[in-house]
Amino acid sequence: MAKVLVVDDDPLAREVATKLIRLEGHEVWEADGGKPAIKMATEIGPQILILDVRMPDMDGLEVCQQLRADVKTAAIYVIILSAKDKTFEKVMGLDMGADAYLTKPYEADELKAHVRVAERTSMDRHLAMHDALTGLFNRRAFDELLARELASCARYGGTLSLVTIDLDFFKNVNDTFGHEVGDSVLRDLSNILRKVSRPSDLPCRWGGEEFSWLLPKTDADGGRQAAERLRREIENFDFAKIDGQTASMGVAEIRPDETGEALCRRADLALYEAKETGRNKVVVFKD
Repeated sequence: MAKVLVVDDDPLAREVATKLIRLEGHEVWEADGGKPAIKMATEIGPQILILDVRMPDMDGLEVCQQLRADVKTAAIYVIILSAKDKTFEKVMGLDMGADAYLTKPYEADELKAHVRVAERTSMDRHLAMHDALTGLFNRRAFDELLARELASCARYGGTLSLVTIDLDFFKNVNDTFGHEVGDSVLRDLSNILRKVSRPSDLPCRWGGEEFSWLLPKTDADGGRQAAERLRREIENFDFAKIDGQTASMGVAEIRPDETGEALCRRADLALYEAKETGRNKVVVFKD
């Protein structure tokens, strides 16, 4: 059975949903607002979230966006509850990463059916979205997250920066110390990346020793500063069994109407320049 978190500032609405879900044999927790919901989701790790859109402390759309940005909660199946005739709330919710929506008032059988679908989906999603070695988002998840952030920028405005990261001379680590030590370095790098990330940032393992870092609501200069913090953390980190490790990084800021492929290409060009001009540096793409 699944863990389910019901989030609604209306006590009666929470009670009704909780009773219905418990009758199906699931474990159920309750939260009366967006901020406690984020805290509880991080602590208990629910597979399913029943989330009201309209709450006084933090609306459900922002809750959904923050949960999707955190590697610990990104795979949660989110069902948003929206008032009748509020189509814009449903559209925004789906854009922010919700999986389904129910219109209040809903039928009991309708809620139960959504929960059954969510239970089948959530575990497969977690495995599909995360890199087995590092626990970060994988390449497949990166593509989905990038598409979502681009859609959000196009619809609601704002900016987005991408940092591409490549460990310098990493092949020498594997050749000299073996793949077990190499895997340990990759896990350490992933933990450093988590440490310097904001809750809204999206760190991913692209493949091999390459990583990508999506920075929502961040311009090129902010991306440069974030990448420089990461570069310093890596350079100063005490990696086990090797003398040290550095990384080169490229930064690009999204342009109006730009595709994800074009953004990645520009960030990769900046990364290539960093590697060709000495490594262990951050380069921002410039026209």
